[in-house]
Amino acid sequence: MNIFDLSLYKETDLEKWINTKYKDNGIHYASDIDIDRVAAIFDIEIRTYLGPSFADWEEDEYSFIFINGYLTEEQRRDVFFHELCHPIQHVGRQAELPAPFVELQEIQAGLFQLYSAMPAYMLEEFKTIQDRSYYLKVLSEEFVLPIRIVERRIAQMMRRINQEKSDQEFKKRMNPSPHQKPYMPETIQIIDQLQRQLSAKRLVTKN
Repeated sequence: MNIFDLSLYKETDLEKWINTKYKDNGIHYASDIDIDRVAAIFDIEIRTYLGPSFADWEEDEYSFIFINGYLTEEQRRDVFFHELCHPIQHVGRQAELPAPFVELQEIQAGLFQLYSAMPAYMLEEFKTIQDRSYYLKVLSEEFVLPIRIVERRIAQMMRRINQEKSDQEFKKRMNPSPHQKPYMPETIQIIDQLQRQLSAKRLVTKN
């Protein structure tokens, strides 16, 4: 039994866009990921210096990601894939934005980080690993990422896979086989209402 069934994982539109960018530029495996290579794909320049890491950009003018020179490679990737989101997806400088907008941008950057640092399609080569702890360790080493980032990404994927399983089970209940007794109309109406409520809740909490 595998850690989880990747065939049940549904990518978001943002993930599909990132994955297309990667594949079009020859990035197919964890070993292909290099932050300088990824930065070049998105026309971003990485600069190393001794201060705090941050992104600086001007739309259609320039895009820089400044990374502290004392960071380990794992820390560099942690910072890079988070900051990468800002020049690609965001407009305006955070110092000039209201706090709620800054918070939203940071949430978006956190999601972008997970998608770009560990694309789902690259996990296929590790699917035969059975032990969860060893699986996380291998991913941390292969993607050169802190274990906490790997754990967040895998937990995110498992939530979506479990949700897909629930959705498929719901569809089976709503469309019984010829050998099953169909639900009464009132029951179907209640189930449908509950499903709409769950869908609305997921839109609010989706990550």
